[in-house]
Amino acid sequence: MHAVVLACAAQAVYIVAYVLFKTATGRMSPIGGRHPLHAAGRLVRSPRWFAAVAVLLAGFALSAFALVTLPVVATLPAYGLGLVPLLVVGMSGFGERPTAREWLAVLITVAAMTTAALSVLPGPGESLSDALHRTGGAETAGALPLGKAALVFVPSLVLPLWMLCVRDRMVSGRHARPLTGIAYGIGAGVLLGATEVFGQGMAMMLADGRGTDVLASPHPYLFLLAGVLGLGQLSIGLQRCRLMITVTVVTVTAKTHLLLSATLLYGEPWPRESAPLMLRVAGVGLAVLALSAFPRHERRARPARPAAARTAGQRPERPRPFPAYPFTPPGLQPAAERARPQALAVPPPRISARPGGWPVPLGADGRWEGSGAYPSQLG
Repeated sequence: MHAVVLACAAQAVYIVAYVLFKTATGRMSPIGGRHPLHAAGRLVRSPRWFAAVAVLLAGFALSAFALVTLPVVATLPAYGLGLVPLLVVGMSGFGERPTAREWLAVLITVAAMTTAALSVLPGPGESLSDALHRTGGAETAGALPLGKAALVFVPSLVLPLWMLCVRDRMVSGRHARPLTGIAYGIGAGVLLGATEVFGQGMAMMLADGRGTDVLASPHPYLFLLAGVLGLGQLSIGLQRCRLMITVTVVTVTAKTHLLLSATLLYGEPWPRESAPLMLRVAGVGLAVLALSAFPRHERRARPARPAAARTAGQRPERPRPFPAYPFTPPGLQPAAERARPQALAVPPPRISARPGGWPVPLGADGRWEGSGAYPSQLG
């Protein structure tokens, strides 16, 4: 029963470490995998980031010693329930609001872990403590050949290194949509899952009294290499993306990777009966379905409405594409008005008066009508 307590404590420690990573990277300038030395320099100069690393290593230790006598699938309910405080912290502390599709993906994740954990229920004539207790594995971990360890370690580097060196770039542009962190979570989860696998091997050797053989095995070196790369991938993802989505994807990827890799390296027991075996396979399938259910891009933000329109409850008036004309264009006039001839403008007649006489209109040539003389000749 103490192994179950260690697994629950490990999940609580993990959440604290992820929150510290999120706050530490949020105060840094942007980091990326294309400039690893620059990113490493930013990270190592942050005391909060070093505190997060120390807390995460404590979580690794608790989880590894819990897996010495506890099957991997028996620890999955603790990690599934640990998503509840993670959602609370993300919504209250960081103002994150999951969409309906993201809620569905989280529920599928919890269902995957619960389904896989049901495969270790005791059978007829077996107690729960016997079903949850696992022995052996220390001999296999101590005699682990390097080639067999490479079957787990080398594939774990393919996706993260491809992301860090090739696909890692900031999302920019007028119409670009930010990523939700699925790729970062998968890359970091694969590396951290490999870290947990080799940490479990070291814990089994220490519990079996083979501490002197640990340094001669490949476990500590692969643990450090996978852990450093995983922390770098995790830091980049938490700086650019939301806490809830990134950590949820990291958790489901790391635990699935741990289950499959521990089966290959240390002989993790799988059920032989058909019903528990189907539950185990269904749990792995639901984990893959949960990863595919998460959206890849953030939802588009709706344009803000003017304050006057919001208070009045009316839609804002759209700007007119053309200015309003003060008259009706000729092409839009009624047919009767277009057919009506326009009157010609006639200048008013010029009128002048003789000295001491009546005003007489002037002709077109400037002479008085009827006399033929100019006003200047008679004035």
